[in-house]
Amino acid sequence: MSLNAGHPTPKSVHSLQIADATLSWRNLDDAEERVSTHEILFTIDFSTAQRPNYIVYVLREDADAQSQPFHLDLLQTDEIPGELRHGHLLNGIPPHLQPTPSNKVDVIVSTKSGTGRAQSFWQAALQPLLQSASSQPVVEQYNLVVTQDAQSVRQYAKTIDGPPSATRTIILLSGDGGVADLLNGREPVPDAPLPLMALLPLGTGNALFHSLHKPCATTPGPTPLVLALRTLFLGAAANLPVFEAKFTPGSHMVTHADADGSQAALQLPHRRQVSSLYGAIVASHGFHASIVYESDTPTYRVHGAKRFGMVAQELLKLSHPYKAALDVRPPSAVKFERDAHETHGYILVSMVSNLESNFTISPASKPLDGKLHLVHFGAVSGDRAMEAMMKAYDGGKHVDVKWDDGERVRYEEVGGVRIVSDEDDERWRVFCVDGTIVQVARGGGMSVARASRELLRVLVDASCVVDGRGTA
Repeated sequence: MSLNAGHPTPKSVHSLQIADATLSWRNLDDAEERVSTHEILFTIDFSTAQRPNYIVYVLREDADAQSQPFHLDLLQTDEIPGELRHGHLLNGIPPHLQPTPSNKVDVIVSTKSGTGRAQSFWQAALQPLLQSASSQPVVEQYNLVVTQDAQSVRQYAKTIDGPPSATRTIILLSGDGGVADLLNGREPVPDAPLPLMALLPLGTGNALFHSLHKPCATTPGPTPLVLALRTLFLGAAANLPVFEAKFTPGSHMVTHADADGSQAALQLPHRRQVSSLYGAIVASHGFHASIVYESDTPTYRVHGAKRFGMVAQELLKLSHPYKAALDVRPPSAVKFERDAHETHGYILVSMVSNLESNFTISPASKPLDGKLHLVHFGAVSGDRAMEAMMKAYDGGKHVDVKWDDGERVRYEEVGGVRIVSDEDDERWRVFCVDGTIVQVARGGGMSVARASRELLRVLVDASCVVDGRGTA
């Protein structure tokens, strides 16, 4: 499907001023309007030798407006205040967003991500933004992919590697699951440029986006979607660090999605054999994996991010001790070391700092640093587990938690981790890789280490990148 090449009509304004974090202007009828400067995306200079011409782009969001949660303002003027000249000012649409025979630009709208806002964001904000920013008629159209089921992104990913000389930008309106599908659905072509991904956070936790943009996030400040659109136009490309999780024979991915999308099929889990998965966020076993597994049903998904807390409360009542062997390989080491615990509560290997915007699972992680960190504690009571998790909402202070009996939260950088389950009940033999659930056979398990190759590039704020790598 192609993007319509029509252009939205900007409104003419004058007397733009910025004061007290507020942008004000006057319309043609001289009525004054104003928005927070945090809602300003950027300004594009369309001036010619004959006359000055600027368009200021503003995104307004209203979560309570179910039918129209997004509104894009296009303010056309012949003069802008100095603050806008020295801020986010462009001279046109950047090359990575220009569809040409040698540069493909794809837009993926994941209709079921999060609470289902991707379609309305595309129609009300991103589509008119791309159309307006393209000052010339677009001959080579943007390719629009609207997901039809849980397999749509993976199916798309199989098609994206074309001739070695062609580049590709993928604008992904999704959550972390969409990233996982891109990583695991691709069939790379040797010597072909890595696809460039621009992530617009419309999922539930949006862990990768929040972690990559943590240095830019302020309170008060721009919303995640404002930050994302700024990065889309003004960001820099960097290789996305990924890890590989390998599973023992007899392991299966478990989902509650079916190709036909029927409600009857959605209620039952579906299984598919798997030997390995790539990830960019976390791999886990224990409490975290069980939360993701048991909340990933149609009944819980309608609650958005609240579903995790709902399931967590039930699991905390059980405080199940996960029987497993945990082996840890320190950075730069060859040998694994066995953890002393025979039962565990929480085992998580993270490549990012945050699982949600305010849930800091790995405070030492920096955007793009490519380092793996282990967060672990043994089979503790529900009260202790809750204490540790709540401190993660306080800037990651859970990593310092110690209890009187010597039990503590173990937190350290690792080179690799190996986990072997010894559970009889398959309910507790689940592992999570970036939201994908894998169930292993009795005595089966997972090993995690940094992947040996790069799979995607990602757009991030320019302050996070030095020569294509993280600033760490």
